[in-house]
Amino acid sequence: MIHMLSDNMEITVVSGFLGAGKTTFIQEFIKQNQNSTDRKFAVLVNEFGDVPVDGDILRKEGLEIIELPSGCICCSLRMSLPDTVDRIFHEINPDILLIEPSGIATPNSVIDAIKNCKNVEKYIIKPLICVVDASVFNELIDDFGEFYVKQIASADVVLINKIDLVDNYEIEKTERKIREINPSALTVRTSYCRFIPEGGELSNRSEKSDPDLDIFLEAVSISPVRDFTHNELKTVLQDVVNGKFGKVLRAKGFVRCEGMHLFQISGKNYRIEMWDENEKIGVTTKAVFIGNSLNKESLREVFGR
Repeated sequence: MIHMLSDNMEITVVSGFLGAGKTTFIQEFIKQNQNSTDRKFAVLVNEFGDVPVDGDILRKEGLEIIELPSGCICCSLRMSLPDTVDRIFHEINPDILLIEPSGIATPNSVIDAIKNCKNVEKYIIKPLICVVDASVFNELIDDFGEFYVKQIASADVVLINKIDLVDNYEIEKTERKIREINPSALTVRTSYCRFIPEGGELSNRSEKSDPDLDIFLEAVSISPVRDFTHNELKTVLQDVVNGKFGKVLRAKGFVRCEGMHLFQISGKNYRIEMWDENEKIGVTTKAVFIGNSLNKESLREVFGR
C-alpha cells in the first residue's frame, strides 16, 4: 500500500517515570491503530544514559525509530528537539509521531520545545499521556516529590499501569493521589498499558512552562561480555533489585544467556524474555542501570565488563 504524503503530523508525547511502561504503551498504541488504519508512524526515543535499548525494542516492530541518547529532552537536548521534529516531518513524513522522553523529562518542556519548531503550524498536539507504575507509585512520590508530581500535573490522561501487581486498596490509594494532583485528568487503570485514549487535539493547552528540575539520578552503561546460565542471571537480577549494587530504579539490557535475552528491572520487579535473533532485529549485548548511589564497578564486574 502506497503511503500518501501528509500535510499535517499528529504528535503524542508519552511521559512517565523510569520503568512505568512508556515503551509498552507505544507498542500497544501502534498495534491497535495499525489494525484499523494505514497511517504511518514514527517514534522519537530519548533515553537517560548513553546506551539506547528502547529503540531496539521498538525497532523490531518495523517502525521508524529516531534516537536522541545521552541526556534529557527537557534540558541538554532542548535546542536539538525542534530541529529533529522538523526533520522527521520532512524526511519521514509520518501521520503520527510518538515522542517517548527520558523518564526524568518534564513533559511541558517537551511541548514548549515543539512550539519552537519551524513547522509548528502543521503539527497537531494530541492529549499528553502520563504512565505511572502502581506497584511503586507511593515510593516514588515520596522520593522524587515535586519532579514526579509535575509529570502527573501536566498530563491529560494518566494511565495507572501494572494494576496486576498490586491489590485494589493500593490502586485506589494511587488513584486518589493522582486526582489530588490533577483533578482534570482522565485516569485509567491498565495492565501492560492496554488502553488507547479517545479525544481530539488540544487547542487551549496552558502556556505555563515547566522549569527544569535538578534530580540526582545517575546511569551506568555496560557492554556485558559474560555468558550467563538462567539461574546465574536470575540470581544477579535478584541481587540488583535487593539493593546489592545501590538503589536501581530502572534497568534494561540484552545479555547472552543460552541465547540472547532481554532483561528489564522496574522497582522491585524484574523480567527476562528470550530474544529470537532469527526472527527479530539483531542486537548486541548492552545494558543500562539508572538510580542513585550505584556501585558502578561492581555492576561492571558482575556483568563481565
